[in-house]
Amino acid sequence: MEKKVDFTSKDISSRMVTRITEYLTILYEVSKYEKKINSLDLAIKMDSTAAQVRKDLSTFGEFGVRGRGYDVAKLIEILEHILGIDKKNKLILVGYGKMGSMLVSNSVVLGKGFEIVEVFDKDKEKIGQKTEGLDIIVKGSDEMDEYIRKYNINQAILAVNKEEAQAVAKQLVKSGIKGILNLTAFKIELPREIAVISVDISAKLQELNFWRRHIDINKKGE
Repeated sequence: MEKKVDFTSKDISSRMVTRITEYLTILYEVSKYEKKINSLDLAIKMDSTAAQVRKDLSTFGEFGVRGRGYDVAKLIEILEHILGIDKKNKLILVGYGKMGSMLVSNSVVLGKGFEIVEVFDKDKEKIGQKTEGLDIIVKGSDEMDEYIRKYNINQAILAVNKEEAQAVAKQLVKSGIKGILNLTAFKIELPREIAVISVDISAKLQELNFWRRHIDINKKGE
């Protein structure tokens, strides 16, 4: 990579990181038909502003050339590096219920840079089962600590029942996990140095329903 990426900025917000992932998704598509893109074109596709695009990208370094924009392929490389998906990230999955089994059988949804390397569950009927999609045998939760320490795993997907979420999350952190994707409907509380991203599908559907109704109501008022 020709340009050095600066990760030391104090101005990095969760919303900015979300936008970085959105830029990358757009650039993957743009790369199919364009080699260059400027901040205005990228902003239009994002429904944002050129100033916002430049501000977000300049947080990590200067990657464009004034008057010439960004090289799409190189910007993709840079954003993948910023997000850490230019290398393979190993994950464990904790909880082989409906959500967990869906993820394993459709692991392509994880996207570039991520690989589920082991699956754990406390249910004796599931332990020893071969997972669909990935050639992995479900292990018992009592084997989780040893596995995390032995293979230096630092990220996990949490897909257990919400009643167990906090206890299992604390167990994962104690074993050495530094980042958790929380797929339960429970807001887990962990030390600040642990990265947690929660995905509550029910809450997102509630948001979707609100905006759908909001649009309908405003249309009727026109």
